[in-house]
Amino acid sequence: MKNWMGTGSAALSFVLWGMLPLYYQFMPEINMWELLSHRVLWSVVLLAGLFLLLGHRVPWATLRGEPRQLGLILLAGPIMSISWCMFTWCLTTGQVLATSLAFFMTPLFNIAFAVLFLKERLTPQKHLAVALALAGLAYMLFSYGQLPWFSLIMGANFALYGLIKKQVKLDAGSSLYLESLVQLPVALLIIGWLSLHGASQFMAGDWTERLLLMGSAPATLLPVGLFCYAVTRTPMSTVGLLQYIEPSLAFLLAIFWFGEIPDPVKSVGFAFVWAGLLVSLLPLHRLRRQRAGWRAS
Repeated sequence: MKNWMGTGSAALSFVLWGMLPLYYQFMPEINMWELLSHRVLWSVVLLAGLFLLLGHRVPWATLRGEPRQLGLILLAGPIMSISWCMFTWCLTTGQVLATSLAFFMTPLFNIAFAVLFLKERLTPQKHLAVALALAGLAYMLFSYGQLPWFSLIMGANFALYGLIKKQVKLDAGSSLYLESLVQLPVALLIIGWLSLHGASQFMAGDWTERLLLMGSAPATLLPVGLFCYAVTRTPMSTVGLLQYIEPSLAFLLAIFWFGEIPDPVKSVGFAFVWAGLLVSLLPLHRLRRQRAGWRAS
């Protein structure tokens, strides 16, 4: 049951991530740094309010006794911010297809980190899934004729965040709260500077625009929270394969909702990826057990 809860949470988090462009299309034209700062500010406010309502307390005493855990959490915040900066830049400049390519890279980094640092062993089924995903990636790189450095950096950065969260033993809510809290001083400085210089969209806009900016906190916290919950309960290699849900949804939204020009190269790449994902999710181990049972009888 625990494994299915983790797998389901991971899949849902990537579905929500893939749908985020639908929310950002209503966002007013705004400085990217102000948007990110408000996401941090209202994340702290929202989580603090939920903790107060639910009577949840951050285990400060436990963290003081485990400085490594505290260090991992404090490191995760800035790393996630880099990912959000790159992700937000793509969304606010209308480059939804760029996000799909970036997150196309992330699962492969996740799987590589799982094998290298967490010593996870891939089943033959997952080996085939990874091979199909690599075939799709290789085709894309060969067709484009150059390495997409932006996507590679963004993918590696987010995979690094997942690797860190895999080693954090704190509950997802407290971990996210501390990650946001460590970034709050910088966020407040940016908001204050923009307000003093009359460049704040939050101050100049109407309440609809303000609510949209405030809503960026729950819109992004929910998928991150589900991801954090899932990553401690699910093998990183499985999380990596499920992560292909996000770029696939972004790819479909970019074409069918935002009207971006279809990219035949990515279409072929995603065909390989989805074939690999289906292979990884099919209950082939049950078929093997059934055959063994039939032979024994």
